[in-house]
Amino acid sequence: MYAKILTLCLVLAGLAACSGDKPATAPTARTVDVPVLTAKRQPVVECRSFPAQVASQQSVTLASKVSGTVEAVTAREGDALTAGAPILRIDDKDLTSQEQGLVAEREQVSREKQALAARAGLARTTLERMQKLLARQAVSQEDLDKAQAEFEAVSRQIEAATAQGQAVTSKIGELAALRAYTRITAPFDGILARRYVDEGAFVTAGAPLALIDASSGGYEVTAQVDESLLAGLRQGQTILAAVPSLAPRPFAVTVSAIVGRVDPQNRTFTLKCALPPDLPEATGPPRAGMFGRLFVPTRTAEKLLIPADCLSLRGDLPTAFAADPAGTLHLRVLKTGGTFLAVSFGGATYLTDSEAFGPTGHERFIEVASGLADGERLACDPGATLRDGDRLPGGPQ
Repeated sequence: MYAKILTLCLVLAGLAACSGDKPATAPTARTVDVPVLTAKRQPVVECRSFPAQVASQQSVTLASKVSGTVEAVTAREGDALTAGAPILRIDDKDLTSQEQGLVAEREQVSREKQALAARAGLARTTLERMQKLLARQAVSQEDLDKAQAEFEAVSRQIEAATAQGQAVTSKIGELAALRAYTRITAPFDGILARRYVDEGAFVTAGAPLALIDASSGGYEVTAQVDESLLAGLRQGQTILAAVPSLAPRPFAVTVSAIVGRVDPQNRTFTLKCALPPDLPEATGPPRAGMFGRLFVPTRTAEKLLIPADCLSLRGDLPTAFAADPAGTLHLRVLKTGGTFLAVSFGGATYLTDSEAFGPTGHERFIEVASGLADGERLACDPGATLRDGDRLPGGPQ
């Protein structure tokens, strides 16, 4: 039995020797010169982002106090207006008609008062004569009482006419005040941000007509923030904001107002932050209505973050090449967390989950949950083709 096995082994060895095949050799290790990054766990401030918009600190919506047809429009949206500049005019024909009627009524009351004054003068003279005649017993007490009653009746009519005249004058004054409201003008120097009606439109009392943003003064970034973050905010606190069409990077803003009343419909409150007047890297002046985001801090934590360029996908698995102390690269499969935009200011690093910015000019970081140790070196070159076993130049470190 053992002889047969030995013979079979010798035959197989002879076949291998006669086949002429060479044994496989391992690929030669390459030296690759790529950027190297040391992964470090660091404290970061996690933030939640909320959609926001730029608003003027002084803004007013002009509304109609009278009903009528828009007779003329003298300003367009975007026009720069000075205080008192006309915007539009509402037809006041009805007010004019009412005023003419009241003026006529006042003149009639005036004429009636003049007639009553003449009657009152005659009644007073008659009363005085009756008093003298009664003293000489030339008339009866009844004649005197009739003269007294006549004088008092005319006096009361004069008082009523006077009150009626005052009421008519007051109504004329009210109409004059309403007529002023048919001329819509700018209350201060500003920009006509929006005009809600056009010429020929019929407006009712209380309907909005125009929105004016002050041209002087500052701007704010406002957002509706989740009520769970209300306790962690205070006036004067510095947080992050972003307005992509105004500045290419996030910037610091100061909390100017916290409207603590929570909206029961969506469980949010209003947060206002003052926009810096000298915003770095600003591409132009701020405009009310610009889209932005506010980043509200939620907690401080330690995370191991690496640039997204240091990772590559092998199928669905995120991988990276880590260097051992000898400088040899080894493929690692990583377990990752969220992707963040990291912004540093005031000695702290703030993480946002905002996608408000484009992919260019803003390095994104990925949290590594496992597969990489603190202090390990990574080869970070998205354009390089790396292999397990490649070596970094310079030897062991």
